Amino acid sequence: MSAQLKYSSSKTETGLQKNKSEFLQKFLVFGVLIVLAALFGVLTKGNFLKLDNLLTIALQVTPYAVLGFGLTFVLITGGTDLSAGSVVGFGGIVCAKVLSMGMGIPLAIVAGLLAGSLAGLINGLFVTKLNVTPFIATLGTQYAFRGLTQLVGQGKPVSVQALENKEIVASFKFIGGGTIFGNIPFPTIIMLIAAIVLGIILSKTGFGRRLYATGSNEEAAKLSGVNTIRTKLTAYIICGATAATAGILLAARLASAQSNAGTGYELEGIAAAVIGGTSVMGGEGGILGTVIGAFVMGVLRNGLNLLKVDAFVQMVIIGTIIVIGVWYDTKRRKKQGF
Repeated sequence: MSAQLKYSSSKTETGLQKNKSEFLQKFLVFGVLIVLAALFGVLTKGNFLKLDNLLTIALQVTPYAVLGFGLTFVLITGGTDLSAGSVVGFGGIVCAKVLSMGMGIPLAIVAGLLAGSLAGLINGLFVTKLNVTPFIATLGTQYAFRGLTQLVGQGKPVSVQALENKEIVASFKFIGGGTIFGNIPFPTIIMLIAAIVLGIILSKTGFGRRLYATGSNEEAAKLSGVNTIRTKLTAYIICGATAATAGILLAARLASAQSNAGTGYELEGIAAAVIGGTSVMGGEGGILGTVIGAFVMGVLRNGLNLLKVDAFVQMVIIGTIIVIGVWYDTKRRKKQGF
């Protein structure tokens, strides 16, 4: 109880300035999202703003946003996870493999989530117990988890399309691409539920406060009684679980898990979090911002596709936006003296 009071007190000292800054950044990013949507609406003569296209964007954004939720937790601690994209593939192919062996969908999903959580735990142990810097540790495990994915799938996609029980195939495909309430993508509903749950964990629980305290000043957090090792480990496990969730959604959409699924997704997830106001230096961020950031990326990619902009040019534009986002975050924190 006393430790919680110390977190609250510490947060209050800089809280007003931080909250104001975070609110302004979210407002700014949301404004950018609206401007982009309006701009692409005009340039595509209204095609961009058609309901079907907007729902397509929501479906496309979902795996990046879900992945970004877990990365938000890790970034808030001051860490990073470059293996998240590989864990997307690992979680998806474990789920599909279990399903192809005749197990039910619930068991397959649990297996995929456990695989992702285990990957997150391994990352967390490297960072907290062996004191390997997060960048190096997760860069190494990025290759290790990609290799495991190839081993599980024996270098080939794992398809569930050929299962004899077509009801299982249909149910699995619904998870990744079905619609409810008309044309609302079911995966997007899953993403919104995950956003609400994880957002509450971040903003309303003691674990959330410990996460921010660890990222803001780890030494001060330790002196205040925070178990920073356990806090970081939990953040990496959550990141692994959300990455696996994104992989399961991708596998379900295609009724097949690709061994190269998730390649490069870690940068998309980090970009969504950073654009949405999560600081790469730790101590700041939130799930709502990550949702907005993911939609900014999705709107940008969809709009450029409708305008038939070359894919390589799109990579240049999105990469530039990521750099600008990190530069803005660094400048903002220096200005505030954090």
